[in-house]
Amino acid sequence: MNKKDILILVALFGLWLLWAPLDRHVIKPLFFPDGPEPEAVEVQEPDEAEPTAVEVAEPAPDEREPEEFVPDTREPVALREPERPAEPVEVEEVEEVEPPEERVEERLHHVETERMVATFSSRGGTIREVVLKDYPEFDEPDSDPIVMDFEGTAALGIEGMAGVGVRHDFELSPLDNGVRFTREMDYGLRFVREIRVTDDYLFEVRDSFINIADHPLQLPGYGLRTGRMKPMPGATSTYGMFPLGVDTLLPADSVKRWAREIPKWLRDTSATTIRHPLNTPVDWVAVKNKYFVQSLRPRDLATEDCVVYAKRGEGNDPAEIWAALQFPESVLGVGDTFSREAVLYVGPQKLDRLSDLGFHQDRIMELGWAPIRFFATALMWGLAGLYGLFGNYGVAIMLLTVIIRIVFWPLTHKGTESMRRMQELAPLMKELNEKHKDDPQKRQQAVMEMYKEHKVNPLGGCLPMLVQIPVFIGLFYLLRTAIELRFAGFLWISDLSEPEGILGDVLPLPINTLPIFMAVTMFFQQKLTPMPSSGDERQQQMHKMMMRVMPVMMLVLLYNFASGLALYWSTQNVLMIVQQMLYRRRLAARKAAEAEQAASTPPPAPPRTPPKKGAKRKGGGKA
Repeated sequence: MNKKDILILVALFGLWLLWAPLDRHVIKPLFFPDGPEPEAVEVQEPDEAEPTAVEVAEPAPDEREPEEFVPDTREPVALREPERPAEPVEVEEVEEVEPPEERVEERLHHVETERMVATFSSRGGTIREVVLKDYPEFDEPDSDPIVMDFEGTAALGIEGMAGVGVRHDFELSPLDNGVRFTREMDYGLRFVREIRVTDDYLFEVRDSFINIADHPLQLPGYGLRTGRMKPMPGATSTYGMFPLGVDTLLPADSVKRWAREIPKWLRDTSATTIRHPLNTPVDWVAVKNKYFVQSLRPRDLATEDCVVYAKRGEGNDPAEIWAALQFPESVLGVGDTFSREAVLYVGPQKLDRLSDLGFHQDRIMELGWAPIRFFATALMWGLAGLYGLFGNYGVAIMLLTVIIRIVFWPLTHKGTESMRRMQELAPLMKELNEKHKDDPQKRQQAVMEMYKEHKVNPLGGCLPMLVQIPVFIGLFYLLRTAIELRFAGFLWISDLSEPEGILGDVLPLPINTLPIFMAVTMFFQQKLTPMPSSGDERQQQMHKMMMRVMPVMMLVLLYNFASGLALYWSTQNVLMIVQQMLYRRRLAARKAAEAEQAASTPPPAPPRTPPKKGAKRKGGGKA
């Protein structure tokens, strides 16, 4: 591979790293401006008041309760046709207003597990907040844990059904590791919700609708929503990442990421809060920030639709987001019970934990397309294993780099040897270029024959770099959202998931020493690498220019990225410098031994000339 091809490859790699911000801020606004979407975006303030119940005569109360909730084993009760010929009374979806009955005092109930504390509210039968005990809010010894505060947009709130909305009061009854909410509506519907809390950040929910009227009921479609999600304070946004995101899994096992669309929806309206139906069935919906996620999945999967809500922040960036799964309408005969189950995950974006949830929820972590995701996943398991042995993620990153270098050592050595041999062929290459300068086809054939004769692979010098690119990209994706590196310190670095930011409060541009060290070591490493020569001075100049530009380009790209990636690249550069120095020492020793052997070996004797036919022998006549 000549220098021009290498330069093109490097340029493409750099363009790939810069594509996300270029696409977001330059290409699409300039060449593909979005038109307004007046029909797709609906203005709606959050936490609207609940609808008024339809006026229906109140029957005698029915004391029957739904069957006990057994997570993961119970199937929803099948919906039967009405047993009476009468038409079902429709429970209308109406504009929400404050309920007419006298408000009662809100009751709160706390459920604590080893990893979290959940607070439930009788107002709406919802989750008010979740405290994640394993994750401090700040990088301080006495910091309080992260609090997922859902006040104002409570998790598991129901919207669109009369009498059971987020502003109505429910009866609250504590259960073992959970809670039960109950409410009876004037029009003859009893609603019972049971929520069980597990120790893996899971809330298993069962909603039961019981017809206690003397006539069938037609229930409207309704929404079940997540709590609000805010950006992580102090977390930097990296290339291709958004502070807040919404992901959905389509029934075709395709994950759709909506984070790029939300600023467009906000740009097309002056409303402070938007409600945007996605108009597509989904299997689950997840709202997330850089490190944490809420994932809501119905047990029967494939809901009718999903609605995304966003509250405007600075410019068109959202300050808060939440989402709601939309379920279809149903008919309840007299005495019928219809149950629907769902699972809500509220916790860290941790690969092993999300993988355990199934249904491709590990893809909530944005680790690139399939080949890169494979490398990123393998690197995450490797980091976790090394951290378990040594207890420090900085040490784990350096040891992982050493392991990668050992695995690629044969390829790197072979590539270095190939580049050296090509350098030795430079004079012969120059002769061939001069000899066939007017016939490019013959020149190419002659060059290939020369490579074949001397057993040199022209791509051998590029192969080690090409093999390592997927590993680097995998680590690039991994360190953007790896919560394991959050507040993970190493030497003077306080957080390997963030830039160092030394003197960030004093200087206009904070000092990040690791990217600078990375660029310096990269420059020296390239100086030690043998330069493959094609005999063309112009290509030689291009190669030298690339050696100067590449470290600067990497410094610019990684200056404000996670310091863990700069640590990996710096360690790799140091190891490559050591490898090059060892190679040069061995090469010098081998050449010295060859020279010494050549000096100590006497020159071969000249070949003996046979006597001419018929010539007389020494010492006399014929025998």
